[in-house]
Amino acid sequence: MSASVVIGTKIAAAIGGLFGGLSVMAFMKPSTLLDATIRGGISTGTAIIGSTLMIDTMNWSDAVEYHAIAGALIGFCAWGVLGMCARVFIKVEQNKLDAVQIASAVAANNLDEAMKPAAPKARKKRALKKY
Repeated sequence: MSASVVIGTKIAAAIGGLFGGLSVMAFMKPSTLLDATIRGGISTGTAIIGSTLMIDTMNWSDAVEYHAIAGALIGFCAWGVLGMCARVFIKVEQNKLDAVQIASAVAANNLDEAMKPAAPKARKKRALKKY
């Protein structure tokens, strides 16, 4: 395969990955522009790397169109996985959990309980002094 064909298929996979990731964005909106940029870059990168592997595994022809389709499927999946991981890490940060607590919750198959928001600490009421 010539270099121009390889470059063309990688460009097609990158564009497909970007469009696959952006199509998920309608349903799983990122919280910031930086988050969207990072997810878009990772979707595109995984599509570039994974499109050839997917085409070889599925025994598709090596046409540019198939690279674009494979890139879109991979970008779609990458965006979704990144969104799910980001939500888990946000909950972990909000609940101030550490890696040992999460690992023990996963081992006990009790991750839902560990990820619930922590109950706020009760404040002691102070008696007001009357003068």
